[in-house]
Amino acid sequence: MTAGDAAYLPSPRPAEPLEALTLELTGDVPDLVEARRWTGDILADLAEDEIIDAKLVVSELVTNAYEHGQHPLHLRLRRSPGLIRVEVTDLSPQIPVVDDSSVRATRGRGMLLVDRVCRQWGAVRHAVGKTVWALLSPHPNTVLSG
Repeated sequence: MTAGDAAYLPSPRPAEPLEALTLELTGDVPDLVEARRWTGDILADLAEDEIIDAKLVVSELVTNAYEHGQHPLHLRLRRSPGLIRVEVTDLSPQIPVVDDSSVRATRGRGMLLVDRVCRQWGAVRHAVGKTVWALLSPHPNTVLSG
């Protein structure tokens, strides 16, 4: 995905409805420990590397919303067999982009990581704000309970 693609990607329609679980984001700084713990609890039946990938995506999307968005509202996880969808909603209309980061840069790689780890990602603008979403596919042998 290139820097401009996210704004134009429609949100994929799953074959089956996805169960949604939501964590409200409050405070002036992100509670990444809580967001990662909550994600790990929900996805506890997955393989360890799949949980790690999901926690990474959650951390990057929540951090991006706090640093570049306006007052993040919530983190949502949706699950169905073979699919994990991470969503973060905030009040900013600005769509994230994948930057070309220098190897020496200490920041600015969040969306690059999301782009590399996820099957697909994008953003949907709302009347006020946006939701950034990312899709992860668990390993084929993993059975998801929803």
